[in-house]
Amino acid sequence: MISFDLDGAGPRLRSGAIALSTAGIAVGLATRRAHARRVARRRNGSPPAVRTDDGVRLHVEVADDVAAPTVVLVHGIGVSGEMYEPQWTALRRRARVVRYDQRGHGSSGWAGGRGATVAELGHDLGQLVDQLGGDGPVVVAGHSMGGMAVLALAAERPELFGTRITGVALLSTRAAPLDGAERASTPVTARARTGLSTAGAWLLWSAAPLVGSLRPVRTRLGQRVLRWQLFAGDPPESAVRASSEMWQETPVGVVSAYVRSLASYDQRPAIGVLRSVPVLVLAGREDRTIPTHSAPRMAEQIGEQARLVLVDGAGHMVNTTHADEVNAALGDLLDRVERNSPG
Repeated sequence: MISFDLDGAGPRLRSGAIALSTAGIAVGLATRRAHARRVARRRNGSPPAVRTDDGVRLHVEVADDVAAPTVVLVHGIGVSGEMYEPQWTALRRRARVVRYDQRGHGSSGWAGGRGATVAELGHDLGQLVDQLGGDGPVVVAGHSMGGMAVLALAAERPELFGTRITGVALLSTRAAPLDGAERASTPVTARARTGLSTAGAWLLWSAAPLVGSLRPVRTRLGQRVLRWQLFAGDPPESAVRASSEMWQETPVGVVSAYVRSLASYDQRPAIGVLRSVPVLVLAGREDRTIPTHSAPRMAEQIGEQARLVLVDGAGHMVNTTHADEVNAALGDLLDRVERNSPG
């Protein structure tokens, strides 16, 4: 996420930066519209799939070796459901496991940038729970933007939590705005951060055709940046390679469309909905993508139903580099869900 430290900037600098960003957006939007006329923006998903109410097919996989409970794995930006391979393998021994590709990612469909919002991802998740949740309790686990989708679902359909959905795992994610505006020293600085973060995200989206043609993630520099952003320490090369391949397969236009939505993201009000179910809040202590204070703060706000796990030496992709710790924490969550179930 693009952010700016403007605590020491004067009014002229802030106004000038915002004006420059606005002008850039206008030029970029014209380029984006021209590109959209030349390139089809709708892509069909691959079966097996769940069809959403706006016609997008979400590619799904279901491991039903066990009847219940059902665990739904929700991935983050730039990757696909395959990022959960360690959890897919481990959890299916004791749960019915569903993983899917979010719209625009992996083998799922894409209806263009209008549907690329965290709110829409939460809506998609609700439909998937309705259609594939099975007859028993459902636990939803979201990583990064997937965790944000879980919170968006809580905001849209709070009645599901404590009834249909009986447990939640929030991995490497956050409820507060990504621009850090809530930690700004003054209201003016907070507004400036939000405005410039939004402008930067729109610029990236409008420039996506050009940026995409350069294939930045495939370059050596792009690979180094991605590795630094997603991992910490000396991660397993297999985990780095798998994440890199998924990012390379995700169109820049898709990523930039979601970044545009993430610039205005704020699901703090949804935190209260989760107090009715057992919750796992887990993060790597060396996450460079999500601020490290986010997980403890969410756990504190959720209260006694939350269990906080911070993994030493782990970065953003903690579930792939420290699978044993994450799988153990998810197993503990399932134990708590079972103990919390009536009867």
